[in-house]
Amino acid sequence: MKKTFFLLGLAGILLTSCNKKSPEPATPDSDVTTAKDAVKSYEVTNDVFLMVALTRDTYTFTPFFGSTGVTIVSDTVAKIDTLILNNAQGTDGNIRNGKVVIKYAASTLNAKYIRQPGFKCTVELYNYTINTTSVSATSIQISNTTPNGFNPNTTSLTWAATFNNFTMNDGTKSVVFSTTQNIKLLNTNSSNVYNSTGNLPIQWNKAKISVIGNATGSNSNGSFEVTFNSPSTDYLYRNLSDMDGCAPEGFLKPGKRPFIQGLIYLKPNGKNTQVVNLGNGTCDYNINVTIDGITYQTDVL
Repeated sequence: MKKTFFLLGLAGILLTSCNKKSPEPATPDSDVTTAKDAVKSYEVTNDVFLMVALTRDTYTFTPFFGSTGVTIVSDTVAKIDTLILNNAQGTDGNIRNGKVVIKYAASTLNAKYIRQPGFKCTVELYNYTINTTSVSATSIQISNTTPNGFNPNTTSLTWAATFNNFTMNDGTKSVVFSTTQNIKLLNTNSSNVYNSTGNLPIQWNKAKISVIGNATGSNSNGSFEVTFNSPSTDYLYRNLSDMDGCAPEGFLKPGKRPFIQGLIYLKPNGKNTQVVNLGNGTCDYNINVTIDGITYQTDVL
């Protein structure tokens, strides 16, 4: 009897093993939401830098954030500029409202323009909106990090910009972004962009800039981190030039100049690292996001 029970039990085990189903293959992670939010955060923080640059380097041309509905109030004694936006129709197709307050009393070397070494400022946003998206920050600091007495033929103008808890909220979702960025005017050596005497404003409508800077953030998917593995070559690139700059919707939105080059590494909490490729200079809004070896193309508008 024991032998019979043993054989029956063995047969049952074999039958059970045969009836087990193979595990279903895992569904690939195709969620590019966080990649889009990260790229958009770099774009909007850089827009704030450019608003400060244009305001504190004299208002020399119709900038992307608008010419009508824009007022600049300057207090040269307190060293405070207030950029007031009242339904300002930007050439990038966006409508801006609110106040951007620039305080530059902490500057050294008698610097008062953003192009000058020693320039430092804090930036405060009050009821600032882009279309229906509110934008705020705990603190924003910008400083010119170019060596005093630099030679523009061999040394580029550079700035450090720190954004703490930079928040964009469109009413349905919120993205919070903290970063310290290094910004470089790549064509400082062009006399059409920067005058070697330093006495004239930068021609920002001819500028080509790079941005690097690790970041942490959060969105509806949770927290995330962004790193630049090779910052000397993988920087974010933006061409603001009226002549050869990138404006995917040139006739309708000539001021909308996206980042068109760069490579960042995005690590959403609890997920594998995503490689976000902003392109190789082609003028479009497209980005490629590689997740677990599979590449997805999307856009950042």
